[in-house]
Amino acid sequence: MRAQASSEPDHVQASAGTRRGTEHGGASAAMLALQRTAGNAAVTAMVQRSRTEHGDGCGPGGCGGSEVAQRAGKVVQRANKKDWKLGSTQNELASVKAAHPNDPLVDTLHHIIPKSRFEPFLALLTSAQVQRIRTDLAPLAPAAFGAPSVDKALKNLPANFRVGPRPEDRSDDPGPGIDVNTTASGNTTPRSAELENVFAYMEGAVAAGAVVQADFTNKFLAPTINACTQHGTAINIDPARATWIQDPATGKYRKP
Repeated sequence: MRAQASSEPDHVQASAGTRRGTEHGGASAAMLALQRTAGNAAVTAMVQRSRTEHGDGCGPGGCGGSEVAQRAGKVVQRANKKDWKLGSTQNELASVKAAHPNDPLVDTLHHIIPKSRFEPFLALLTSAQVQRIRTDLAPLAPAAFGAPSVDKALKNLPANFRVGPRPEDRSDDPGPGIDVNTTASGNTTPRSAELENVFAYMEGAVAAGAVVQADFTNKFLAPTINACTQHGTAINIDPARATWIQDPATGKYRKP
């Protein structure tokens, strides 16, 4: 990996290096003094205490090593970027890609509603509401709702998929925003329009920190059911459902 250039002036970096050398030298001198006065047993005990308090993963960047992140004061394992996919989703995508070899427009899945938005919304729901999602949507998306959690099921909801180029090959990748599908004339497709309404409701509910039962039924469940019904019960990752335009100057793709 290429090292990132520092924005500090050279003299600042040099000073920092001098300080680090001085501190290291001071620590070494202190250790020698401790050995002379208290003996090797005390040094060994001190080192063991340090390892117990900080763990073997501590380094210049702090404790925890490279595989953890600090979130809300808790140490958690770094999430695998691909761990949201069920086997059924992975197999379907692999099959579609095999049928379109080396096609840059059939490379990866995009979520219309970003998969990152389901978890904070579900956190606002009662257990009865979460169960209602499973009860109402499982018959319409059976492969997705084979997942152990509703969060993962929604992340694998076939109606919420569109296949396309890699994000870095797009000029219009929305990041964490809504990613609707459009027709060749640039109009939002009916299924995406339903999910766009769901996304708008979810964002409002998360911002307000509350879910009203009537809104949950009418603004989340109903349009999601409509989208799933329009899509069909199969996973059906169909490249023909997405329309892309390539910019000849950059080679990147975008929706109409």
